[in-house]
Amino acid sequence: MNKSQTKFVLMALALCLVLSSVVFAAGSKESENDGIVLSTYLQIDPANPQQQGYVEMQAAFEASRPDITFKHEYATGEAFHQKFQAMVASRELPDVFTTYIGKRTAYVTETGNALDLNTYLTDDFKKQFSDATWESQGPNGEIYTIAPSMAVCHAMYVNTDLLKEIGLEIPTTYEELLDQVQPIRDAGYYPISMGNKDQWVVNSWLLSAFVDRMGGKTWFNKAMTGSASFTDAPFVKSLEIINEMVQKNVFSPGVNQMSNTEADQEFYQQKSVYLIDAGWRTSAMVTTLPQEQQDAIEMIVFPALPGEVQSNSSAAVLSEGFGINAKLGGTPEGQAAFDFIAYYTGEEGASIRLKNGEIPTYKLDYSGLDLPGLQLKYAEFQQNHPMGYVIDAKMDGEGMGILNPDIQAMMFGNLTPDEVASRYEAWVKDNDSNRDK
Repeated sequence: MNKSQTKFVLMALALCLVLSSVVFAAGSKESENDGIVLSTYLQIDPANPQQQGYVEMQAAFEASRPDITFKHEYATGEAFHQKFQAMVASRELPDVFTTYIGKRTAYVTETGNALDLNTYLTDDFKKQFSDATWESQGPNGEIYTIAPSMAVCHAMYVNTDLLKEIGLEIPTTYEELLDQVQPIRDAGYYPISMGNKDQWVVNSWLLSAFVDRMGGKTWFNKAMTGSASFTDAPFVKSLEIINEMVQKNVFSPGVNQMSNTEADQEFYQQKSVYLIDAGWRTSAMVTTLPQEQQDAIEMIVFPALPGEVQSNSSAAVLSEGFGINAKLGGTPEGQAAFDFIAYYTGEEGASIRLKNGEIPTYKLDYSGLDLPGLQLKYAEFQQNHPMGYVIDAKMDGEGMGILNPDIQAMMFGNLTPDEVASRYEAWVKDNDSNRDK
């Protein structure tokens, strides 16, 4: 055998070894440890202390299900999305992956690559979660992700000590709030702190809640897709109320020049009676304010608006969660993957994540848990209030470059509510991807 023949034989043997290892790896999906092997690609950094809840949950699940073995891959930020998009393009998706509710991972959920979880969902399972968890995520009611938590983007914090000092009570209607403005100012305080320097704040934390009150999700879905318009009454009236609040001095001075952090500090320093902010602000209050001041803070939604069709609602964005490869539908691996997601989002995982500072969508019984008072109020707030849409989470982000500056211009007196609505509707009609459907 000459040198070239010897080289060929060696190469052939090497190729056989490679192929045999590939075949073994492909067969290991069901054979490793005589159980099921699930591959994952998750937008998580296990080394980050903020991910401790996930790390503990994962360990607890693996201990409870030794029949399931995981092969994890983690990434964060844009690097996660870049590789994920490449996986989708090559049709080489893992079994379980991070998904967002909305457009952020539409390249997976809107391309037939994510499994509709309705196959596994029962009414008894669903009623254990906040209602907002089950908003349709596809055109036919599909659910691709069980959100483990939500970001509540509207809450109204009340300094009850200041209210008592002034001789007032928590208002139940918008008119009652307006009646409080002068007494509060006469007592040397500001009515409401809010910082709109960054322009998006009033949109996300106030207008979104108002639009839900005035039109509800049914109207918003129509406006989003074009069978209704953002020049309709629910949107215009919501803008008019914000404009009236400016004109009647409901906000503290310089609302449009004040950052959100400065507005928080104004409330923390007890210069204002109310603060409009996000629900997760309770975490900062717990670590920043003395206990006596924390105890005096109540967490409510904005009072009832005249003509509202949805009462007592806030606005929220559901968090990212985990989806399942559509190819696993009807397989033991698919059931195992759902069992993992159900554990993560359900009672066991929710209890672990709560201990690490996350308020879950799962309806835990908080009565026997040792939570800081404000964190408990936040948890109960999520369970007790319907959640409307956050506008910038439903509509294309580029349009916020029109709407947010125009809201600020309206608050400065440079645009009318009708003009803001007309300019935004014109942009949506010509550009927003929701109108293409």
